[in-house]
Amino acid sequence: MTLLDHVVLQVDDLNAIGDWYDQIVSLAGGARTFDTPALIGYALPGQPTHLFFSQATDPDGRQTHLALTVEDETTVRRGHELATALGAEILHEPRLWPEYAPAYYAVFIRHPAGNHPQPTCHASTARHTPPTPPHPPPAP
Repeated sequence: MTLLDHVVLQVDDLNAIGDWYDQIVSLAGGARTFDTPALIGYALPGQPTHLFFSQATDPDGRQTHLALTVEDETTVRRGHELATALGAEILHEPRLWPEYAPAYYAVFIRHPAGNHPQPTCHASTARHTPPTPPHPPPAP
């Protein structure tokens, strides 16, 4: 397991930075793998997207989004509890985010310096398994 799942950096001109990073990331063998009007991302072949750029939302500063890989959903929820106890702003409660990936489970936090640490995992709860019918009680 790695510490960072992904990083999102805010920029003023997403198109210009995209053109620039298309070329720079290609030097490492990577390419743009995620492309929406407000968010672009890069990865190496066969790897998940780890480097993202988003359209800036805060004209007075830059909020860095650091998605930290944790073991499981329980640990994501513990991160939520810890952040709440420390007085951080909870931007989004822990849940599945299928718009990012089918098993993407995370809590979105803003710490006092304005950055966004985000405990995340690829959740086991995302895989639907039908309920197991109860076993009949043993015969007396």
